[in-house]
Amino acid sequence: MEEETGLLQKTLRTSRACDRCRRQKLKCDSSRPCVLCARAGHKCETSPRTAKRTRRQNPGARNLHVNPRVHKAIAPATHKNSNSIHGTGGAGISYAPESSASYSERSPKEPQSGANASAIDFARQVFNEEEAGRTLTGASIPGDTGAPAIDNSLWHLTEVELPPEAVMLALIDVYFDRMQWFILIFHEPSFRQTARRIISQTSWRRQDLSPTMAVLAVAMIGLQSVLPDRRWPGHKLLREHSVDGHKLMHGLINEIRRNLLDISFDCRIEAVQVCLLVSCYYVYHSSPSIAWTVSGMGVRSAYALRLYTKSAQCEDPVVDEIRSRCWNHAIVSDTFASIIYGRPSSIDTGLVALHSLRDMDDLAIDPLLLKNESISGNGMPTTTAGFFTMKYEIYNIIRHILSRFRRLQLRKETINEDLLAIAEAAQDSEKQLISWRNRVPRMFDFEFWSSDNRLEQFQKQIKGLSHRTQYQAETIILQAATLQLTYDGALIQAHRPLLEQKITGSCSRSVVDAMNESLKVATAAALRISRIPVLRFEHHFAESFTSLQQFTAGVILCILPTSQPFTTAAHEAKAGIMRIIHASTAFGPHNRIAKQTAQLLTELLKVTIEREMSGALRGGLETSLPREISERGAISSVQPARIDHTGSCSPSEREVCRDHPPAPASKVHTAARSRQPPDTPQAIHDDSKVNDRPVQAPIEPSEYPSANIFEQLDDTFGAIGGLMFNLIPDDQSSAWNWGRTVP
Repeated sequence: MEEETGLLQKTLRTSRACDRCRRQKLKCDSSRPCVLCARAGHKCETSPRTAKRTRRQNPGARNLHVNPRVHKAIAPATHKNSNSIHGTGGAGISYAPESSASYSERSPKEPQSGANASAIDFARQVFNEEEAGRTLTGASIPGDTGAPAIDNSLWHLTEVELPPEAVMLALIDVYFDRMQWFILIFHEPSFRQTARRIISQTSWRRQDLSPTMAVLAVAMIGLQSVLPDRRWPGHKLLREHSVDGHKLMHGLINEIRRNLLDISFDCRIEAVQVCLLVSCYYVYHSSPSIAWTVSGMGVRSAYALRLYTKSAQCEDPVVDEIRSRCWNHAIVSDTFASIIYGRPSSIDTGLVALHSLRDMDDLAIDPLLLKNESISGNGMPTTTAGFFTMKYEIYNIIRHILSRFRRLQLRKETINEDLLAIAEAAQDSEKQLISWRNRVPRMFDFEFWSSDNRLEQFQKQIKGLSHRTQYQAETIILQAATLQLTYDGALIQAHRPLLEQKITGSCSRSVVDAMNESLKVATAAALRISRIPVLRFEHHFAESFTSLQQFTAGVILCILPTSQPFTTAAHEAKAGIMRIIHASTAFGPHNRIAKQTAQLLTELLKVTIEREMSGALRGGLETSLPREISERGAISSVQPARIDHTGSCSPSEREVCRDHPPAPASKVHTAARSRQPPDTPQAIHDDSKVNDRPVQAPIEPSEYPSANIFEQLDDTFGAIGGLMFNLIPDDQSSAWNWGRTVP
């Protein structure tokens, strides 16, 4: 025994491990048979080397549409189906055929404490695999990240027949034109390389299941975007190949659903990408209930692949970038789901963080655009990575805002202290968002493009450039508008918790003032949303995203006419609602969210106008109408007030706000139960008396008719409100319909 121990201490590493040690990734010695094989009682064999091995790269690099082994300074013709791209350094990189090695086995290892290690990892440390000569693998114990054995037999599609290669390539082109600028989870050159290999076959090995489903998911999203677009030239291609677009769409989604669990079983990067894309499709175009579940699958897969880690050993920029893009969008997707469903998020960004992005080749901006005077300048980005960075950052802020509000320990009957805590959270959230807004690069600042007729001038200047360059310029404008929509929607989200509260007799003046301020900021944000030319998003996948933002803005704008009848602010709010209704109607024939937004806001506007008239007549013209209107005896046309990005009013609007302070909103479902119209008109507080009385002095509810503000929402939502997020009204699995069919 002592002799054997001495031998182990003196063994030298060999340049070529035996077959068994190489398979199990164990340290082998130069003697044959090696000590580990002799101890385990196995035959020690070393197969001859068939080809020169490439240098091993990042342990986390698995089939990310590109081979994790990078060959630098090799001609593109070295390998069949190879493709040369340029990374950050501009050096040519070509990719060998994809490896079937397990991604999870080679994922980057982050430092772990005992509390963070799984039970199987703890067992490995105790067992000491290298000395024992065997490994604990097979994914048979919960927590084991080893790859399970997979049958690599041939398989083929069962729910859809793969369309001709020309059709698939056209749909992939659409995806990267109309989706990639909005959601970034692929590296375009490397994905196209994999896609060409996949669509050139009709049957595949089992190891190709995940990349095949990724290609189908990309084609599905592309097809969804262009089916209603009659100007898409690809419709002629579909007719030439006798392809029914709607039937193909149905087949693609069914094929992906059929294999969704299998690709999750494989636990490859495509599992994250496919789940995120399928969730996007379902939340906007099919069943939001399924979208929530599939989105969670994508987040879990991202955790399983440890995408939240950044490995210092990663030498392949493409592999590292794809991991970063997928992880960052997993955070965005999870946050967005938390917003629209009103449920806690699944990712704790207090423990894991966003990844920085590289300026990769597929994000490069055409140099001809960079020379334009509107874009050129010191510090201007040369890629669109800046857009995604700002998008990730604001969603991270939104995530912390939502988390803070959910952690507030509010009482069942909200009292003044609770309202002050909500108001403080809203004000702090607004400061964070404004700070983010001030850091947005000029290129992605929609207010920059909207001022001084700059956007029109820019479009005239680039008319002589190629169609592709003009299309890229358009996507930059869309990205700027997307950030503006997200920012304004976040402002509304931050102030909505306070607007949902109901004023009682115990509310202090500070609470009322905070509610007024929240309503003013939310209204200013909603007006900005109503002015964004969302028709630019037509037939892009982000079209439905804009409709959701517009719906929220429209609901906020319905408050002012009821609380401030026939004021300048009320007229601007109604004009904003009409702009949203017109834009939604234009999208309506091919976008179900836009169609329902137009229907809901039309009903809300009708009720709002009725309430506005009733409130004005009940209070009397001299007391309910603005002073400038009652003195002239007529309502004059008012120019839209200018509102800056901080939510403050222009000087002219401040006069209106001073004469008629906004009334705070009451909770939607409690307001209808307390409809007590005020006996006296709305009083104007004398600020000089505020300092003479305690801050906690109660405000009479009659001074602010908050109980009536959301009255119209109760009426409308009681009948058709569920249609907004229940895109399939008869879907009994939807939370909107639970209990409605019970007699």
